[in-house]
This record gives sequence, C-alpha cells and structure tokens, in this order.
Amino acid sequence: MLSVWDPVRLFDRMVDDVMHTSLGTATNARSYAPEVDVRSNGDRVLFSFDVPGVKKEDIDITLENGVLTVKGSRKFEPTGAKEQLLLGRSYGTFSRAFSLPDHLDEEKLSANLTDGVLTIEIPKSQKAQPRRITIGAAERSNGEAK
Repeated sequence: MLSVWDPVRLFDRMVDDVMHTSLGTATNARSYAPEVDVRSNGDRVLFSFDVPGVKKEDIDITLENGVLTVKGSRKFEPTGAKEQLLLGRSYGTFSRAFSLPDHLDEEKLSANLTDGVLTIEIPKSQKAQPRRITIGAAERSNGEAK
C-alpha cells in the first residue's frame, strides 16, 4: 500500500511530542508494548519477546498461580544537550500476562535475554508427554490368554 507524505500530519505529531512533556524533551505518546511470539510443541512452550534497548535489570518475570507475568520498561535517555526531537520509537513501561496450562513444569522455567530478544522456555511435564500404548493380549488369572 502506498502512503502519501503529509507534512501537516508530521508537523502536528512533532508538536504533540514536544508539547506533551513537562521536561521539554519529546516523549512518544504511544505506549511501549513488545511484540511476542508463543510457540508450543510436544516438549515445551516458548515465549519470545522483542525488547530491543531494554536492559536485563529493567525486566521482571513472575510466575504466580499459573500466570506468567513479564513487566519491564524501555527508557528514553536524553543526551543532556538542549535539543529538539522527533521520536519514532516507543518508550515506557509494559506488562504482559499469560495464563499457563496445568501440564507445564513451572519449576524448570528458564529465561534468557540475547540480542534484544527475551526468551522464556517452560518444558511440558512428563505426564503431559504423549506416549504410545501397545495393544497386547490380556491374561486371565490362570495365565491363559482371553
């Protein structure tokens, strides 16, 4: 889809960014909500959050009553110099919560932050793993086959 350049809309957004702050620097009015993929297979459930620019110490992961909650913040860090800004990226705090099924082994949850992607892996418990049932002849109490 082709979009037409609209200088009035761009200028309006710039003014909004600069004027909606008490500090005199632009902040983006859009809230920051990282994109997340959730994948599941026979062995595990994997959450992948896109969190570029978010530091490990700015992320909080909790698991309580079967609910996985990921909170964090992407902070705007001004240079200290007086400058005019047009911010295209979103900043702020975020919180995402997911109800987990009972068949996950929550004790073995692991989390890693690499190259701006937070991955949370939760293996499925052994009782949730599919197993093949062999059909065999049932024996009577005297050892004869039915």
